[in-house]
Amino acid sequence: MPEDDDPLKIKDLAVTYDYLMYKIHDHIATLSETTYKSVQTKQRLIEQDYFQHQLHLDENVAEIQSLLKLCDDIELQFMKLDQLYLFVDDFKARVAYLEEEFDKV
Repeated sequence: MPEDDDPLKIKDLAVTYDYLMYKIHDHIATLSETTYKSVQTKQRLIEQDYFQHQLHLDENVAEIQSLLKLCDDIELQFMKLDQLYLFVDDFKARVAYLEEEFDKV
């Protein structure tokens, strides 16, 4: 008689459907958790890599500042040399003028 109550086996179909929905939900939850863990891991690696690059940037900035200071010092030395050349040229011109004046006397 129980088979006559459900000739199309709708109860079995409903149980199978519920089980299938449960398995789909479970599989989606597992995929979601795996994806979340993967994204967290990737984000952590990116942040670590970013901070590593930041550390290198600080080192690079310090090196660049050191090089700029060295360039400024070299430029200052060249400016001093230019002033010295101007002084020497002026001195030579004055000595030449004095020699001419002494030669006239």
